Amino acid sequence: MSIEEAGLKEMEIMNTWQENTARFIEEANSSWHNDRKFKPGEEEEDEDDDAAQDRARALDDWKDDNPRGAGNSKLTPCG
Repeated sequence: MSIEEAGLKEMEIMNTWQENTARFIEEANSSWHNDRKFKPGEEEEDEDDDAAQDRARALDDWKDDNPRGAGNSKLTPCG
């Protein structure tokens, strides 16, 4: 295989890759718009909103009780 043939083969591979990538991006964009179950301007109702808020509050409380750098103080050689 000559250098010219290898270049043409690589160019052919890249063209098919670009076509496939463009097709996948188009499919992803179109399916994202079709998956929306609410109309523009409406709020999306999320049933897990309360559970997520409870988890966020629990994590915030835990962070208040456990400040960064407070653990393993006995393992430091200078402490």
